[in-house]
Amino acid sequence: MKQKIRLRHRLEYGVFRAVQFSIVAFPIAWTGLVLRGILRIVFRICWPLRKETISRIREVFGPETSVARCRFIARTSVWNMLMNFIELFHAGKMDVAYLQKHLEGTEQAKETISALVAKHGGVVIALPHMGNWDLAGITCSAFNFPLMAVGRPQNNPLFEAWLRKSRLNFQTVDRRHPSSFVRVAHHLKSGGVFAILPDVRHNKPAVSTTVFGKPDVQLGKGLAKFARMGNVPILPVVMERKNSAFHAVHLYDPIYPDLEADAAEDAKRITQQVWDIIEQNVREKPEQWFWHNRRWILTPLYTQTR
Repeated sequence: MKQKIRLRHRLEYGVFRAVQFSIVAFPIAWTGLVLRGILRIVFRICWPLRKETISRIREVFGPETSVARCRFIARTSVWNMLMNFIELFHAGKMDVAYLQKHLEGTEQAKETISALVAKHGGVVIALPHMGNWDLAGITCSAFNFPLMAVGRPQNNPLFEAWLRKSRLNFQTVDRRHPSSFVRVAHHLKSGGVFAILPDVRHNKPAVSTTVFGKPDVQLGKGLAKFARMGNVPILPVVMERKNSAFHAVHLYDPIYPDLEADAAEDAKRITQQVWDIIEQNVREKPEQWFWHNRRWILTPLYTQTR
């Protein structure tokens, strides 16, 4: 059912577009420098999630991690996420030539995905919240890979339409809809590419995974389920932000589903292998990861805390 556009939606969107036009008037590098300065002030004076984020970082790296180091990681993580959004403002100019200049590893990614799709009919891209993760989707669209992802529509339909256009119109299926799994499976069997963010915890029992040395962390079933439904490989991909405007894409060996194995055990194997790659990158480049996600990965199940 199409959502009705209300006056509130138009006002919100008008303000948003005004901000966008003021930002795109300046080069991305300039915006990045200004944003860094603003965040230094905000994090020192009125950072609302200071204690929570420092606690998360120390939970992973140990209580001896200095406050200064925690602040740097958290501040850079926020800067990276905001830069991702700002780069969406500039997405219209991100054609193949732009990506080849600003995204290291573009051609290798194109060749690898093309080969996997040609051989297996489709591929699942496992993409954590690192670097500019949206840029992976923009790149797939620029190279005409039929890309799909699962998400939840924005409350403002005007903003939802803008977001779809900025991401170059790759398909997003509503995760709340019962037919989502069927649509994704059909997409994968038809030579499509499906992208999923596998680094957030679930509120209900899902796939038990060892994360940052802690057992029984519940990660999503979708990663393995979609690969098994389409009988396609999973390609772990990690994005890295080099600076305000330049990036790198890192590809890892494909992980294949074993349709002869027990589905639950195979899902556990796949999910753990993917997470191990993500964790290695988080430990090496913690400032690239989005530490502020409200679905913090080490939060216990709600059923365990009641």
